[in-house]
Amino acid sequence: MITAIYDCRSKQEYIYRTNKIREISGASLLLSKVYEMFIAEVEKYNIHIKNTWKDDTRNGILFSPEKFSDSGYDGEVIYEGGGNLNVIYKNKDIYIKANRIFSKMLLDKTYSISIVTAYTETTGNFNDDRKKLYSAKNKEKNQGTFSVPCSVLPIVKTDRNAFMPVCQKTYENGRKIERTAEAMHKRNAYSRYYEVDSKLNTENLDSLITKKGENSILAVIYIDGNDMGNKIKICTEYKNDYPQCIDALRKFSLNTDRCFVEEPLKAIEECLNKKNESETPHRYRRIIGGGDEITIISNAEDAMDIVTTYFDSLEKSVPVAEGTSNASCAGIAFFHNHMPFADVYEIAEGCCESGKKQTRNGHSNESYIDFHYCHSGITNNLETLRAEQEEKYTNRPYRTDEFKELIRVGKILHTIGRSNVKSLGETIVKGNSYYYFEIEHIMSRFKNEFTDLILQYKNNEDYLKRMIYDISIVYDLWFSRGENDV
Repeated sequence: MITAIYDCRSKQEYIYRTNKIREISGASLLLSKVYEMFIAEVEKYNIHIKNTWKDDTRNGILFSPEKFSDSGYDGEVIYEGGGNLNVIYKNKDIYIKANRIFSKMLLDKTYSISIVTAYTETTGNFNDDRKKLYSAKNKEKNQGTFSVPCSVLPIVKTDRNAFMPVCQKTYENGRKIERTAEAMHKRNAYSRYYEVDSKLNTENLDSLITKKGENSILAVIYIDGNDMGNKIKICTEYKNDYPQCIDALRKFSLNTDRCFVEEPLKAIEECLNKKNESETPHRYRRIIGGGDEITIISNAEDAMDIVTTYFDSLEKSVPVAEGTSNASCAGIAFFHNHMPFADVYEIAEGCCESGKKQTRNGHSNESYIDFHYCHSGITNNLETLRAEQEEKYTNRPYRTDEFKELIRVGKILHTIGRSNVKSLGETIVKGNSYYYFEIEHIMSRFKNEFTDLILQYKNNEDYLKRMIYDISIVYDLWFSRGENDV
């Protein structure tokens, strides 16, 4: 028997090679369904791969190499998670034949998804086999060739974003639309698989806007789990036989999806439902939701409540790996609804990555939140923008407890009015003399919580200044609450 692994190459590039949200969602759905499609495709060629691991895990049925060897199946899915598929085959010949079918299917049904695969002989020691398998996969990923389905000739019309040949021309609402084969497959997948599974999950971005023409600010929220590779290792620690290790990995995969996606999304919907008791509609649009990753679009005003609700749910969840808490990083990018989505997503991903950098410094069990307001055209990545514009003034990213403190301080600043908050934010950029003068000016007028706040942070003024700067950026979105002070 041999154990094989399949991994999608350059997933983010494949998903975000377009600014069309339907194509982005369709690409994500294709990646989530590609292994299911593979197993269905090889079945047509009499290669039978058992794929009941989810039900088996829920019903307490362990994988058995002996039972598999005596079964009528040519392969069995060990588990699927993190974009990887692990399959055990009865022999190498079946594996090679299945891969040929898979390659053709990828071209016919996705056009450009690229899969890396590797295998190792099964010895009975799961962890040793797994190390060999990942080593072989990484070698193939680094040294293997990466080819595009079709080279573009000078005489062929090319899509300017994907650099692929245009193969379809159609008309929508009187406008000529040109699409690549990749775009067609993504759109078809969206039509086939995408389900609006609740009243709150909407396709229409205009329904997320508070008031079109006045407040059209939306938020892309990208959330990704921390240190998941190490958590997987913990699950199989001190285990070596196949049944125990496979059972542990299967449970890990199911628990990850439940703790990092299913339960948080339910909590977010409950939060939005409560907010919908008012007249203003509160909805979201899910782009990606699976494994340890979520990408959604919401009204910018709802983003604060959405991320706090997400992390409250995650904090209450049962750890997917013993001895380590569930943790994620969230990136929020605020944007006008007409801005290119893929560019905004890159900023949200950059915000998430800024939190991840903190976790790599020995804080992997802590969750972080970062945000960025995309005021105009996006010309650089987040790291460059922040280094040039905000590094001296911001506290971002915030650990979740620090983010709650940011919210508390924002509510206190609300008591002094919008114009004072904005003035404070501007003085932080101008210099200390301007800042202290403005503080004295405001304190002379407001003998309330604001004065207490200044005294509370007397020995940590720099941290408070940075918080005030960050609050001034999102004040109109999160803290103004409809005040008329301009």
